[in-house]
Amino acid sequence: MAKVHDLIQELYDAGYHPAQTIRRSMQRTQKPAVGLFPLFLPEELVYAAGFLPVGLWGGVSGFSHADKYLQSFCCSIMRANMELAMLGSYDVLRAILIPSQCDTLKCMCENMKVALPHVPILGVTIPHNRTLSGAHEQLLSEFSYLSDALKALQDPSATPISLQKAIAIYEKYRATMMDFIQTVPDYLQTINAKTRHYLIKAAYYMDKEEYTETLSALLSELKKQPKEDFHGTRMVATGIMIDSESVLDLLVELEIAIVDDLLCQESLQFRTKTRESGSPASKLAYRFLDLQAASVLYEPKKPRGTLLADMAISHGADAVLFCLTKFCDPEAFDQPLVQKDLSERGVTMLSIEIDQHVDSVEQLRTRIQGFLETKL
Repeated sequence: MAKVHDLIQELYDAGYHPAQTIRRSMQRTQKPAVGLFPLFLPEELVYAAGFLPVGLWGGVSGFSHADKYLQSFCCSIMRANMELAMLGSYDVLRAILIPSQCDTLKCMCENMKVALPHVPILGVTIPHNRTLSGAHEQLLSEFSYLSDALKALQDPSATPISLQKAIAIYEKYRATMMDFIQTVPDYLQTINAKTRHYLIKAAYYMDKEEYTETLSALLSELKKQPKEDFHGTRMVATGIMIDSESVLDLLVELEIAIVDDLLCQESLQFRTKTRESGSPASKLAYRFLDLQAASVLYEPKKPRGTLLADMAISHGADAVLFCLTKFCDPEAFDQPLVQKDLSERGVTMLSIEIDQHVDSVEQLRTRIQGFLETKL
């Protein structure tokens, strides 16, 4: 068990200390880092071009510069990213990629070009209506532009790899992540809600091959241990993210475990498999066309509630935890639809607000305790 705890600590620390992990990963790989904004971007293209892709998901607790460019009603992820950029935290990056998957992201690209003029900002357009026949061709065109832009930023000593090889590396990572997701419910004492989150988050700051190797070693050792009894509350989480340390600490304190998720920052990054047929670029394009269950994705039938109900029932979960990112309109529009679908399947839902820079959780504590006492 000592080896399990050592491997957990290694990955936990990597997820908990992003800046330190990124610097170490750059030194180990000798690759320049390229930052990727939420929510979904073709990370394999960045990796194939010889760069180290790193996730930019905010993380600061106060704002003194970001309000020059963003209103206070923008979500904390975008405000934190702007704050970090203006504080110089992103100066180490060779470039930053920003998609246009929500209203705030649409203005972030141009704002960031002004706030951070010395780092190239590459806007990436992912089609919202993925049901249109032209969506596939649009993605191929976008990937071609992005590949050319990344090539122009390469050092003479860069060692790019084929897109096919990059996809294979990421498919192995995705398969390992799904193995991890499916293994966690058997070890909820060892991997609580907070540990689970930071183990997953570490992948944003490490080279994918190194991360996959370390996580595979952890899974191998973990599965040698007897399955654990857990007498707390089991929940399936959904939303943009649950990346708030104070909220995670509260879940651990109240003995609430996350047995599965449909979170944009977590399993929605690796849950969708790459199709087997077609060119590498086409297969990558279809990964975006096949994505499901995120509020920013155009889906006329909105399958998230049904998918969550299936997950909750299969895991024997007590409830679904809807993590509503503060000021996120797409999530706010989806929340009642998800609740309706879950209610029709007899699945209980608890909705909480997530804001990265809120330290006090006493009101939230009362809300969750009341839910546990009256609804379960």
